[in-house]
Amino acid sequence: MKKKGTILLIVIGLIFVLGACSGTDEKASADKNQGKNKNKQLEASIEEASYIVPDIEYGMPENQDQGIIAVKLKIKNLSDSSILLSEYEGVKLYDGDQQINIKPELYNRKIDLNIGTSGNLGAGKAKSFLAIFEVEKDKEYEIGLNPISSNFEEDNDELILKLDTKKYADSYETLQDPAKAFTAYVDQIYYEKENNDYEQFVSADKPAMQEAAKNTFKTEVKELFKKDLTDEEIDKLYISYRDILAEKAVVTSSIAAYANDKAIVAFDITTLPLQELYQEVYEYQKEFRDKTGNYDEKAIDEYVLSKFDIILDSMEMKSSSRKIEVSLMKKNGKWTIDPVNKYGDSLDKIFVKGSVY
Repeated sequence: MKKKGTILLIVIGLIFVLGACSGTDEKASADKNQGKNKNKQLEASIEEASYIVPDIEYGMPENQDQGIIAVKLKIKNLSDSSILLSEYEGVKLYDGDQQINIKPELYNRKIDLNIGTSGNLGAGKAKSFLAIFEVEKDKEYEIGLNPISSNFEEDNDELILKLDTKKYADSYETLQDPAKAFTAYVDQIYYEKENNDYEQFVSADKPAMQEAAKNTFKTEVKELFKKDLTDEEIDKLYISYRDILAEKAVVTSSIAAYANDKAIVAFDITTLPLQELYQEVYEYQKEFRDKTGNYDEKAIDEYVLSKFDIILDSMEMKSSSRKIEVSLMKKNGKWTIDPVNKYGDSLDKIFVKGSVY
């Protein structure tokens, strides 16, 4: 009797163990299928997704709990007929019972954010599509795919994919990286200011860029003097100018667009306009002649050189009248800054010569 009771307990135990294992397998299977699904017409999955900044007009959402997410979908046509998937009607986002439509107006070709959801998909063919939604962070949604079959007798069943935005939270935290990279680039290349973000975010030939900046300054400033300036004199003048900029110049940058390892940073700048040195230098030349009666060009130049720091310090700062945009590209984890802005002006012209709009 005791033996039968023992056997019964073992059997019951096995039932519980098998039941638990079965439940675990079912849960694992459900977890594994998050972001993928299929029906008789379609097979679809989320290849990847990340938070983006679509364009300068939209910018970053004011509500920090919201974001724009780009979802790359892999879709295969399992039917015997071609299908049409429209970004306006064929792709939807559901927040419970509420439907949130896709945002095709947010696509931006400047950062390779191209519309990819529209078009025919042949029988048995697969294709990647891009869908962009405004979502709340760390929230679960459902993506609905509603293709139209070329066979009008075929039923068009909506396919649902689970989208858990919490999985892509890390990409939201990196949205400001291009702006950090650009600020660090300006600090290090043009102002020789310490910025720890430079080593982390920026890829650039720093010595070459700094030499190019100094040459831009040299070309501009040598026109002020009759004598040929020595390299030592140029270096001294440039350091003075650079130090004044490091102290007084103000650069405010923000993300205008960011996706696919490409970014556009928009910035405002308040700086010293180097071209206005001509008038300032003329006043000191006149002052020297009036006080001394000496018209010797070398003596005049030496006097102006001795007053160069005072001249710079007295000059009025000028601000850009509109935002200036510059492109960045990410490679191997770091950002490369395009040395020419969208209007065709070099950054040296802006940050060294102080040419603002």
